[in-house]
Amino acid sequence: KIDNRALLTRDRRLLMHGIVRHGYYLRSQKPLEQTIEVLRRFNLFLAFAPFTRCLHCNALLEPVEKGEIIEELEPLTKIYYEQFRRCTGCGQIYWPGSHFDKLLARIEEIRASLTAEFQSENQT
Repeated sequence: KIDNRALLTRDRRLLMHGIVRHGYYLRSQKPLEQTIEVLRRFNLFLAFAPFTRCLHCNALLEPVEKGEIIEELEPLTKIYYEQFRRCTGCGQIYWPGSHFDKLLARIEEIRASLTAEFQSENQT
């Protein structure tokens, strides 16, 4: 309620539950299509900002120097990574790990799809 969040689900019965104030039924079963569907439905194209929010508490992430958090890092993370972000809410540490390139490719795919759609809608 406080954050004005919406429940995203493929369960129609869950949406009918009295406690759900704002909800959206995802039509696609494919995660990539679901992401595009949500961005489109809630008009989030311009607000789409990956890697800026904490996955745990949704607070903003801010850059942090490696030296400030070195004691919190796993041994191999200390060796192989130099760029880090820390959650301003819960303190969770993030870095561009082994999955980062795959995520970037997925994000570019989403952006390309939305950009093409946006341009075709706004052509005169």
